[in-house]
Amino acid sequence: MWKYKLKSYKYSNKKPPYSKVCFGIRGQYGDIIMQEPGLRKFIKDNPNTKIVLAVSKKYEQILPLFENYHENIIQLKVFEGYDDWPTNADKKYIEEQEFDAMFPPDIPQHAQNDWANYRHITTETALMIGVDSDTTNIQLNMPESVVKEPNTVAVHLFSSKWPGGVRSISIEKQTAIVKYLNDKGYKVYQLSAPDQPQIKGTVIKQGTYYDACLRVLSCDFLVSCDSGMAWVASGYDHPMLGLFSSNYNTLINTTKNWWPVNSNASYLEAPMANYINNDEIFREIDKLIERTK
Repeated sequence: MWKYKLKSYKYSNKKPPYSKVCFGIRGQYGDIIMQEPGLRKFIKDNPNTKIVLAVSKKYEQILPLFENYHENIIQLKVFEGYDDWPTNADKKYIEEQEFDAMFPPDIPQHAQNDWANYRHITTETALMIGVDSDTTNIQLNMPESVVKEPNTVAVHLFSSKWPGGVRSISIEKQTAIVKYLNDKGYKVYQLSAPDQPQIKGTVIKQGTYYDACLRVLSCDFLVSCDSGMAWVASGYDHPMLGLFSSNYNTLINTTKNWWPVNSNASYLEAPMANYINNDEIFREIDKLIERTK
């Protein structure tokens, strides 16, 4: 049934109703989380379809967030390939499963470079995989293992391009943010990769990406750059301050349409995230402190 060309699986012409499909975005942690509104709408539109929710092995640590998400999801699948997807093992699995459709069948592409002038990124992500979503908010089930730890804050201030890139925040600014939180009486947990330096005044507890997600949810609030952790927080309306760069997409003037929708979040932006004024950051932190007391 399946034919591939240039590493791309092409779906036949089968139309709904589907019996079984593979649903997943071959993207990073934030991309996986932001597909949730599209997934939810797909389930609503196809209530009898069995779904395999798939991610790359590179990002499999996020899958526990989707455990018990919905009874229609019959398997959480880890694909072997990422840039080289599909590997021979991935092809074999797909052929054996005889899916009616795959969402997406290949790396999804934006229809417009300036899409963020018109649509929120969750809507755009859904459209990229063929789903017309009717909501922009993320809804994930709260893990049972979250244990609240009062007077703590999680910070995730290293973008995926750190130390370069417009989304990156300097060590000097990171240190100032942490000091401000420490001076307010907060224990600060730093979330970062093993190769990133520890910010003075923070506590680092190594573990999986899922462990870091649990840490975020255990704290009073999160301070984050434009990262997957901001999307995780939004899935639970967890209090957060997001620091964003409008130069990340130079075709638009604001990052508003790729801020995660979160009723308990506030966002600041500048052409480069590092240009956001410290006093503005401190004012928003004070608001979060008042909100979470």
